Amino acid sequence: MIKNHFYALFIGMGICFMTISCEQDSYEEPELKPKTYSFSIPNKVSFNFSQLSENRESIIPYSNTLNIKNISNDVLLIDYVIFSFENDILNYDNLGFIKHAFTDVSIGSVTDSIMLEQSNIVFTDNNLITSILSFNDDTNDHQFNGLYNGELNVLVPTEIDTTFQRSITCTGFIDYQGKFNLFIEDEDEDNIVRLKGSFNSDNLISGNILNRTASSFSSVINSPQDTLELDGTNLKGYINYTDNNDVRLLKFNLTKQN
Repeated sequence: MIKNHFYALFIGMGICFMTISCEQDSYEEPELKPKTYSFSIPNKVSFNFSQLSENRESIIPYSNTLNIKNISNDVLLIDYVIFSFENDILNYDNLGFIKHAFTDVSIGSVTDSIMLEQSNIVFTDNNLITSILSFNDDTNDHQFNGLYNGELNVLVPTEIDTTFQRSITCTGFIDYQGKFNLFIEDEDEDNIVRLKGSFNSDNLISGNILNRTASSFSSVINSPQDTLELDGTNLKGYINYTDNNDVRLLKFNLTKQN
């Protein structure tokens, strides 16, 4: 009698296991819907980002792609750059990746999917910078346009000369209109952490220096002696700024990247 009860229990457990297994086999994974983000330059070009998680149990995007659409009436040869940050504080140490590339897009067409770095950063208006460096138009592209890296030297002016204070490494870009974002790579630098502004058609600068908390540290002022100039691929010259009401010079020594 005990054996009969044992067999019945065993058979019941087997049926239950098979039922659960069949239910799992017939379970359909939910359809994956990509997260999307778009950035457009009116009457020029649209950047369309797609982020898709390959892990069903995670909401973190894994596969990041980009399509570029020509919304102008001309064939476009684009030099573009993308800076993706881990949060809304756009400091170099929060940088997720940089994507720099050239592409040509026919009128009304869309590029094939362009793979971006695998990242768990969800793209938003606040943590992604997408810029056109050049439309391959010498007439309208700003003279300084390009992706740069190099050094900025901090100098203290004296009655006789200037005194070198420190050097900081820098990566950033100037777009086709002359707008710039320059990011300081040094983790120990708290004051001069990001330069943001624009150059006009005469290469005169306006903008601000942001500190590590993204607050304004100082405005940038054109140096009366030496304005910035592009010598081949070298962007050099001086700008002025203030540090606790004391005048300082920032000497540029940046190299344009191909």
